[in-house]
Amino acid sequence: MRDVHDRTWVAEFEELWMEVLGVDTVDDDDDFFDLGGHSLSALRLSTLIRQELNLAVMFGHVLENPRFADLRKVASEVPLERPPAETA
Repeated sequence: MRDVHDRTWVAEFEELWMEVLGVDTVDDDDDFFDLGGHSLSALRLSTLIRQELNLAVMFGHVLENPRFADLRKVASEVPLERPPAETA
């Protein structure tokens, strides 16, 4: 489990959320759909999280956990999308 207080990935997660929704700030209680999110933007967010953060957050996770803090918690618990590269 990743630490939800680790500012490195949490800040990047927050930036992706704001980018997809076109908002300047995000609070723990913000709801993805209340801020204008829809199914296509949920798909975009889950794809960006997998690509940029290497976290296996799926489309269904966004739909089932639309509150920012809830999705961040899910992201802290899911496995990596790809295993870390092995060093030679």
